[in-house]
Order: sequence, then structure tokens, then C-alpha cells
Amino acid sequence: MEVVSSGCHGWVLLATVLIALSVGAEANANSVYSPCMDTTVLKNDGFTLGLVIASNRSFFLNRVQLSPCDLRLQDSLRDGKIALFRPKVDEISLLLVNHTELNPENFEGGGYAVAYAGKKQAVVSAPHFLANSSYRITSLSLVMDFDQGRLRSILWKNDGCKSCHGNSSFVCVRGECAIRSTNCKEAGGIVDCSLSIQLTWSGTDQRQQVLSSWYQMSNLNQYSLYGLYSNLKSTLTSQFNFIIRSTKWSN
Repeated sequence: MEVVSSGCHGWVLLATVLIALSVGAEANANSVYSPCMDTTVLKNDGFTLGLVIASNRSFFLNRVQLSPCDLRLQDSLRDGKIALFRPKVDEISLLLVNHTELNPENFEGGGYAVAYAGKKQAVVSAPHFLANSSYRITSLSLVMDFDQGRLRSILWKNDGCKSCHGNSSFVCVRGECAIRSTNCKEAGGIVDCSLSIQLTWSGTDQRQQVLSSWYQMSNLNQYSLYGLYSNLKSTLTSQFNFIIRSTKWSN
């Protein structure tokens, strides 16, 4: 597990947890730890990924989406929250952002998430809806696509709500399984609505080795990873809430 901290742009750093579902044997050869720097990677390298949660319009300047690393967004993202992760390349990982200190409903028009990495060759995901006063999405899937070790795209994936079909606790919102916000602890409910992101990889590394964890994940979906991730997330969240209560986080 690696947790990366940064005072980038003066935003608040959220405590983050990363659990890898497989273990790489090779040593990390990537010495770039900032999400606002360019790098190329090999399989099993660590790779620093940023996640910003803010209102949808905060990510745009003159209707053009910019990287959160772009100083031109500094003012509009001032109230946004940033979390940094250091997953290993081509490992299926679960990224957890605790909601004890973050309620996406507080953002005008609802909370949206953008994943990003890189500087001159900056790559950003499309803003993804997380929550508003009615609904909260608590589980997402993200694919990091590389070409010869250089990040090419960051894509959100969904299964059209198949993973929660028939579960009365969830409703389908924009192709994602969502829980009613009134059920979340932040609104007086009993459900911990921390955000979990299932992270996988595709493309090729610097040595042109194929990154196949997205392919493995898509095949495993037929056996439903939803229950596995839900149980793992529940365990991690319980432990993580204790860490939040016991530790003062600062930039």
C-alpha cells in the first residue's frame, strides 16, 4: 500500500486507501511521484494518479476541459477536494475515498469526479457524476490505457447497472448503481457512502508488454465482482473511519 500526499494548488488532501488484489514481484522503476509530471512505466511500477471531486463546471475554462494540474483552474477548483493514489501498473486495485470529510452534495449542481495524470502530455477523464441531493454513486470502474508505457486515456466504465439489478437498495442513475442520499450517514442514514473505484489497466508498457487487467476484469464480471468489492469495501471503510478519527491530516 502506498499513500501519496501533496499540497498541490492548496487543495485539501483526503485520506486514501489502496488495496491491490494481486502482488507484483518486480521492483518499482518509476521515480515520478507527482500526478502533474510526465512519465513512462513498466508492469508493476507504481503510478501516481490524481482524483479531484468538485462541481462539473469547475473543470472547464471557456467550455474546454483542462487538467486539474493547469493553474488556470486554480480558482475554480479552490473548493474541490483532491486524493492521490499510487497503484501498481496492471494490478486490479480498489481505491477508496472516505466520505467522513467529504460530501459531494455540497457542490453546486452535484459532485463530479475527474481522474488525471501528466503535464505536457496531460490526460484527464471526463467528469463523472457522483452525487446530488437525491442520489449517491458509491462504486465506479476506471481503466488506465497506455501506449508503450505512456498514459493515453483514462476512461470510466459501467455495466449498465447489471451488478445491482434486483437489489431494492439501489436505483440506476446514468448507467451506474446509486443509493438514495437520505440513506447515507451524512444525511442521517445508516449507510457508509464512501466512494470506491475499481481500477484496471489496458494497452502496453514501455517494453510493449500487454497490460491485461481490464480484460481479466471484464471477463470476471460475468461471475459478479460486486459482492467481493462490497465486502472488501465494508471492511476497509470500518478500519479507515478509525484512522480518520485518530489522525489529523494536513497538506
